[in-house]
Formats: sequence, C-alpha cells, structure tokens
Amino acid sequence: MNLLLHKAPQISDSALELPSQFFTRECVKVEITGDRWTFPLLYRHSRLDFSRVENDTLKTSIKRCIIDQASRVSTHAGCQYWSDISAAIVSRQKKHSLLPDISADEFQERLIAVMEEAISQARNKHRLWALYRPIQWYIWCSENYSELGFSIAYAQELDSLEIPGNPKGEAVRQEDPECGPLHRTLELQPIINALKQDQSKVYEHLQQKTAVALSIAFGRNPANLTFLKETDLVDLTPGSSPPCYVLKMPRIKKRQLAPRDDMIDEYLEPEIAKHVLELIDASRHRKLLIEVDGKAVEVTRPLFINPRKNAYAIDSKRWDEAYNMLSTGIANLVKAFIKRHNIISPLTGELLHVTPRRLRYTLATGLAAEGISKRELARILDHTDTQHVNVYFEMAGKIVEHLDKATAKGFSKYLNFFKGRLIDSDEDAVNGERDDKHLTFVDDQNPADQADIGVCGESSVCHLNPPYSCYLCPKFQPYRHADHEHVLECLLAGREERLKKYENARLGMQLDEVIAAVAQVAKLCEEGGHHV
Repeated sequence: MNLLLHKAPQISDSALELPSQFFTRECVKVEITGDRWTFPLLYRHSRLDFSRVENDTLKTSIKRCIIDQASRVSTHAGCQYWSDISAAIVSRQKKHSLLPDISADEFQERLIAVMEEAISQARNKHRLWALYRPIQWYIWCSENYSELGFSIAYAQELDSLEIPGNPKGEAVRQEDPECGPLHRTLELQPIINALKQDQSKVYEHLQQKTAVALSIAFGRNPANLTFLKETDLVDLTPGSSPPCYVLKMPRIKKRQLAPRDDMIDEYLEPEIAKHVLELIDASRHRKLLIEVDGKAVEVTRPLFINPRKNAYAIDSKRWDEAYNMLSTGIANLVKAFIKRHNIISPLTGELLHVTPRRLRYTLATGLAAEGISKRELARILDHTDTQHVNVYFEMAGKIVEHLDKATAKGFSKYLNFFKGRLIDSDEDAVNGERDDKHLTFVDDQNPADQADIGVCGESSVCHLNPPYSCYLCPKFQPYRHADHEHVLECLLAGREERLKKYENARLGMQLDEVIAAVAQVAKLCEEGGHHV
C-alpha cells in the first residue's frame, strides 16, 4: 500500500491506563489487573495471556479493543479478537522488532510492516478473510487512540480493502474423506448399527452413546450439548404409552446474553430418548457440589457431567456450569465410541474419523438429497436464515453414490450388515421343515430366473419384503450353496432403474445396505465362513 505517514504524536501515561475491572455484555464482572484475564466462557480460549506481548503500547491497544468487544458485542467476540490478533500480529512482533522501548514513530512504522506482511501472506494463501478482526482492530485503534501510534491514513487504506467472507462448506463441497460428510451407507450406517447393539451400562459408555445419538439426530454443534441439563428432557404425555419426549435444546450464537436464555424444543425419537434416559438414570443419585465462599453449594446436573469439573467456569465464577463439559469433551466422547467399536471406514481402510461437525454435515447433505426445503433445513440446523444451507443443496445430486460388484464385496468385510447364519441344508435351519419359510429369489427382469436362497428363522408372520430385505435380518439363514453372486449382480443391475423410477435418495441408501449385505454373504460363501 502506498500512503503518506504522519509523525506519530507522543504517548501520554493516561492513554496507557486501564480500569481494574469491567462488565461484559452479559453483565458479568471481569477482573483485569495484570496480564492474565479469565473471561466467563467455558472453553480454553477464555484465558487470555497478554504477558507475551512485549510492547506496552501494542498490549494496551489490544486490551482496550477486547474490552470494547466483550462489553459491547459479547464475551465470545472479545476472545475471538484476541485469538486472531495474537495469530496475525503478536506472532510477528519479534521479527519486526516491536520492542518495549521504541519511539512512537518506530512503533507506527513497524506495526504497519507487520500488517503488510500479514496481508501479503494471507492473500497468497487466499485467506484474507482470516484478517478481518486484526484489520478492524487497527481501524478501531486509529479512530479511538491514534495518539498511541496508529496511522489514520493507513487505517483508511485498510478500510478500503475488500475482505471476503469466511468460505463456508468447503469440506462439504470437496467431499473431504476426513472432514466432509460421511457416506451414509458405508460410514454412517455402521455407526448406527453399533449404537443399536451397544448394551454397555458403564457410565462413560452411556455418555458416548448419548453424544453420538444426539449428534446424528440433530446435527448440533457440541457447544449446544454442553449446556444441556437433565431437566431439559420433558415427557409431554406422562403416564401414557408410548411416551412423547422433547429435549429443550439451548441455542448458541444467537446474540442472547446467556446460552440458555433461548431454547428450542426438539422431538426425540424413542431410540434416541432411550439413550438420554439411560444416561440420566445412571446419575440420578449423584450430587454435584461446588465450594462457594467456603460453603458447599449443590449444582443442577448437566446432561453430560464433567467428572473433573470445568476449571474455566469455576475461574469465572459461573457456578451453575461448574460441571459442564467443554465442546472438546463432547467430540472426545464421539471419537471414543468409534474407537471402542473399532469402526473402520471402507473408503480409507482406517479407523473412521468422526466429529460432531461431520455428523452435522452428514445430516444436512442427506436431508437436502431427500428434497427438504431450504427453510426447513435451516430450522433443523438452527440457522437464522437460509444462506448457510446452500452448500448442502449444491451437493444433493452427488449423495447417491454408485456401488459395483467389486467394491461391494471389498467393502463387505468392514460393514458387517449381514447378521444371520449360513447353513448347509434345511436340517441345519430353524423352520427348515416349513415350506412357507423357504425363500426364493426371482429376478425382476427375468421372472423365470428363480433360485432358493435360504430359510426364514422367524416363527411368526414376517413383515419384511423378501428376498432382498432378508439379507439384513438376523433371522435369515442363507444356503451356503446358493448363488448369492447372482442375487448381487441382479441387485446392482436394477439399482439405477429403481432410483430413476422413485427418485429417492433414501431408497439409494437402503439399496446400498442390502447390496453390502448380499456381498458379505457371497464373500462368506467363497471363504467357507459360518457366521459374522
């Protein structure tokens, strides 16, 4: 940038003075004597350490801006400003000699050099959006404290810069195998299957199951889950059967003064409610106490209890949140569930990398593919408008992936969709003597092409749609000698026609589950396996 620098005015001692405390926008008092501040937030970035800022003028200007943001916008905004300024400006102070005892003119010139380098590097990396807050900090300082050594002329240059918005949905667009949405059949369904089969009553395992279930069902940010209380689960029809549960979900990022100032009711499917109820039941006799001014005070139990307590909440005297988990705690529960069940991604051949954000992407892309409206998807994801959901609709046409015979058989060893038992003859089968329980495959394209494939082990009337749905049923007993390869080939051949006929992405996912199960049976027959 080309500009005329004016001589910086002398800095007065009064300009460097700061109050000993201030009140955040949420009306919480924060003590700010010294260089280590604790903001009333429940994550690690709520502790601000200014001791590594060497130049007093730089330090004071950053502190003043953060006080302004925290008191006028939100505590979170203040923390975000510190995080971004620290990364862009403070990290370069040594290189550009922003030392303690430099003159005002030297401070002005060297700080501009820091800004120019940061802007140049951000441009080269197409990350200019990441400098929005540092640039706004410089402009704000020039308007309010130009006497500290901030060039008004340079601030005007910065103000004329076009700063692009933070790119949204890049992981979704690129279908990143580590960060983007999960494949709904090959990756999401094994998680759901593990969730259904997990009978562990270990408390941490109950936390894991609930975190996974809520993340799959609602796609909320983990911060939403950290603020849930046990009392947020409400039975709308007490005494009736089946019960109807709703979960009062705290809303975040909506500019309210506290996360629980605004709640939204979310209906819980019985399978999801079961996990929440089991977690609540496991801690019903547990008292959570915190020492306040020498007295033990009981705290309302959060849904996800942090057994080690939340040091950030305690430091900022937010006693009601002393046992809340951090967002990273929720993410760790999800990862621990995947690791405990050793769920391998067929796409990478490695342990499935799952985060609450990936589950959010998966929910959104799946609903978009099924034809949900933008307004309804925005409501489900708790967005205030529809601009953030466009990326999911851009990707909707790519959700129904194609499986071929080779990949289906290759993936079958990871997926384990077949839960039945291979048999050699009717004598080995439950209901083997009943003709009405013998299952026959008929090719839709050639009805004359028929073959016996196995026996149904269900004693009562079966409501599945044979023969394809049988492969997913634990009561199915396929013959080892049957031509399951042919069933697989017919399924794959007819898949496209079915999808075109019904235009339903959910059908595509269900077909892929059946294809994977048939492929698994064919593979077991090849290898001489008995039961998975």
